[in-house]
Amino acid sequence: MSQTIFSLRQPVFKSGVAIAASLALIACGGANSESSAETTPAEPTETAEIQGEGALSDMALGNPDAKVTVIEFASVTCPHCATFHEDIFPAIKEKYVDTGKVRFIFREFPTAPANLSVAGSMLARCAADKGGPDAYFLILGSLFKTQQTWIYGDSPRTELLKIASQAGMDEADFDACVKREELLDFLNENINEAADKYKIASTPSFVVNGQTRHLNSVEAFSEALDEALEKAGGTDGEEAATE
Repeated sequence: MSQTIFSLRQPVFKSGVAIAASLALIACGGANSESSAETTPAEPTETAEIQGEGALSDMALGNPDAKVTVIEFASVTCPHCATFHEDIFPAIKEKYVDTGKVRFIFREFPTAPANLSVAGSMLARCAADKGGPDAYFLILGSLFKTQQTWIYGDSPRTELLKIASQAGMDEADFDACVKREELLDFLNENINEAADKYKIASTPSFVVNGQTRHLNSVEAFSEALDEALEKAGGTDGEEAATE
């Protein structure tokens, strides 16, 4: 039986959802290998997207019919994840996602400080209720860009409220968001699946067509995607995306 990583016990903020974390197995940047496969599920279809709406759905970029699907497991409080999104992902997105070759899905895998990591993740997902995946990735990008300010500043709540305003959310929206137990349950389910099915134990980690890998450079990521595209039987995702 899987272990629930978060439980409703301690408050994120004085007026917010209660969360406690046991993060012994979760590390930011814990893998040093550029391209190592940890597990290979029998069928690539195990990377199927979550069916749901708004906050309770997968946050994805790119062609839904792409031959290669990448799932990133990352934390908004992980500096290595921020580095990936600032320095590596733009090139990968331009070459593979924007051209329709790769479907890219982002799933949260919180790291310390747990309460802030979960609050940031919930905030981004609540933004999707208002503005869809575009709003989600807008907030996600802001969380990564301003990590030092909102995690280590005098008032994380105040800084998160500023980020929330970018998606049209006010203080009442924010407080309602971090009290959503069904959203916390959804995150728990994703986290448990990541640990149980894909053996995720550090962030960022990536599942490329069912194979768990740790990729920390543009070169390593490109090599992994080119290999996956070749195995999948071609690179015609671009044509499908433009039809």
